[in-house]
Amino acid sequence: MSTPGAPAPGPAPAAAPAPSSAGPTPAAAPGSPPGGTPGDGGAPPAGGDGPGGAPGDGGAQPGDGGGGADNVGAGSRARGATNRTGQGSLRAGTLREAWTHIGGDRVQGDKIVVQVRAGERDVVMRALSATTVETVRHAFQAPPRWDDVLADAWQRRSVVLRGPGGAGKTAAGVRLLIAAQVKTWYLLDSVAELSRLTDLRQLGSGAGLLLDRPPDLDELSGSLLQGLEELLRLADARLVLIAGPEAELGRGAGEYVRRIDRPGTLNTVLEAHLAHLLGELEAERALAATGVGDLATELLDDHAACRDAARLAEVLAHEHKAGAIDTDHVRTRMDRAGGESPEEWFEGLGDTVLRTQAVALAVLGGLPQEDVALAATLLLEWFRSERGILTPSVEHGPVPLRHDPFAQSRRLLAEKLRARTVAAVTKGALGRLPCTVAEYRDPAYPPRIIRHVWSEYRIQRELIGWLAELVDSPSLQVRSFAGTALGLIATEAFEYIADQVFAGWAMDEDNGWQRREAIGYALKVCAREPALRGGVRALVDGWYLSDVWQFQAAAARAYGLCLGGADLTAAVAALTRLGTVDNIQVAIAIGDSFADLLEEDLAAHALVVLRAVAEMAHTAESRACGHLVFLILADTLLSEEPATPGIAPRSCPTLLRLAAKDPPGGELRRLLGYLWAEVIGGELFGEEAESVLQKWAAQAENDPLLLDDLVRILVDDVAARSPRAGRLLERHVTHWNERDNFRPLPRSAAVIGTALRLRPPAPPARPGGAR
Repeated sequence: MSTPGAPAPGPAPAAAPAPSSAGPTPAAAPGSPPGGTPGDGGAPPAGGDGPGGAPGDGGAQPGDGGGGADNVGAGSRARGATNRTGQGSLRAGTLREAWTHIGGDRVQGDKIVVQVRAGERDVVMRALSATTVETVRHAFQAPPRWDDVLADAWQRRSVVLRGPGGAGKTAAGVRLLIAAQVKTWYLLDSVAELSRLTDLRQLGSGAGLLLDRPPDLDELSGSLLQGLEELLRLADARLVLIAGPEAELGRGAGEYVRRIDRPGTLNTVLEAHLAHLLGELEAERALAATGVGDLATELLDDHAACRDAARLAEVLAHEHKAGAIDTDHVRTRMDRAGGESPEEWFEGLGDTVLRTQAVALAVLGGLPQEDVALAATLLLEWFRSERGILTPSVEHGPVPLRHDPFAQSRRLLAEKLRARTVAAVTKGALGRLPCTVAEYRDPAYPPRIIRHVWSEYRIQRELIGWLAELVDSPSLQVRSFAGTALGLIATEAFEYIADQVFAGWAMDEDNGWQRREAIGYALKVCAREPALRGGVRALVDGWYLSDVWQFQAAAARAYGLCLGGADLTAAVAALTRLGTVDNIQVAIAIGDSFADLLEEDLAAHALVVLRAVAEMAHTAESRACGHLVFLILADTLLSEEPATPGIAPRSCPTLLRLAAKDPPGGELRRLLGYLWAEVIGGELFGEEAESVLQKWAAQAENDPLLLDDLVRILVDDVAARSPRAGRLLERHVTHWNERDNFRPLPRSAAVIGTALRLRPPAPPARPGGAR
């Protein structure tokens, strides 16, 4: 069967020549990092290197520890690699969330990618926290002349709010969107992103957009806002921009400005927030407590901001729930918000138990509180001696051999750590589930504490050993956050981490695939630093040139996770050539990296990646790798489509969505049809292909639109291309409704089976027929 008419990937650049069977091996790492990570960089072990399944990730992982079965072919490793539905998309989202917390990105929340003009980078919008919306809905206090602002604001679809610092402009902006009855709230980062928008209908009807004090506000012009009017009207969307008191606006933007004044007193803001947190009766009791009135007068003076009143309400609510309000304690907690740096605060903790909690919160903040608590316990264990006798800890005495687990409640611990626990919905292998997450109140704390602990204390061995334990976790979220934290450390000590940690982790016999993933996560952080990009590329290219499959697998993951964005052509060429390495762990790493590249920018990367995979499948030396890579992409990538009028939100395989949007005969459809025909008709991975195909059908079973798309692809692009693939498809579809199938698919089997039987006879396959 011939490959589609698509150009093969160009030759690799000089920096990434084809891997050699006798190339230089990366330098051995001196010593052995803690946590059982060998660092000798020597010859790889004879057997495999990974655990079988990781239940926390919702499926078997790409290693089973068996020996002698390293070639690319069907078996338990291939089954595990193609049984991780949605994990590629989940990984991409989790890594973004990890950088949000550890990198200090202040804008948090779920994200949606809005496609713009061809050749321009898509716009990423972040969902405004539901907690923020509900707080404004119930606790907002109208500033002076609010009725006039409300009456004038929506004469157009856009409004700019301006006023003095501390006037509560952001809350006022959210309140205006609530008054406009928007259904969803999204945050943008810059005026430049706003100017690239061409269609907002994919957000669904009734979206509210908030742009809060962007750094390029001087680029905001009246003509830009006027040009957005029709775009906002078609999507029934609204836009609020927040401008600081000193910000300069572009020409013509002044007519969109509405002024927000400071409230005459912040007491009403305090009372409203307390009532929201405690209820009206308990709020009245809290305010009537001894000294609270005088404290409010002291703290909420003429220089205070609305956010200070909201913060005071939060502290008072905490104290009131604990039983009694200690005004000195409240004052101390409010004073901590200014003057003392995170580093000074950490040094003042003293207690090693608290310090390990603080470090664990810096690394895993934003994850469920149970993950943070377990990580803190694991870190504390690294400071105990082997004999059970106490080890000196930093500067403040020994680590307690045992400590009372009931000594401090969650509330008291959060208070000491300047943290909070909030109800949230997190996305994991089992979907979106409610939980309680723990995180610092100030998003500047995590990166500063991680850097401070690494550079100021002689505990590098313990930190690396502890991060290795986290990286070996069955939880994708924990692994992603730990790898990102290691990357932050590597920006401070790149050569040390590369020599002492990465080399040993790549060769680890027990958890090699997890460690190599984490290396990629860490290098993704390092590649953000211009000064380190050359070092990252040199390191990865050295692994690529080696004849050690573990290093080649690590290189494959790095090309997908951190180097493809800067030079897509070179990364794809390197991954394509690595496909000639006959090792299934390398093949799985290639598949995961192509998934990362598609997740990074689907519109820009899809054709390049699928052409490369088709070329691999068409070339004898890499055919098996190409088949497995395609099945990994078909299984691990899922796209979530937001609700639109008359259509509920749904998720579907990303490749199926791509094909459905491409016109008949388009290159994407031809590529996908060719690849499906290859993996079904080639039978190198027959069981795996049938399993992935059945999962596509299962998603379409109760989704008529998705089922229609699937029928078109399988009948028009697969069966019409290859008579053999068509006959095998009929056999697979018949099995979907048999009694021994634990997941019967009667609708999909009936619709697809009928369409396959009624299709016109396909011409015999011939060279060039796929073009």
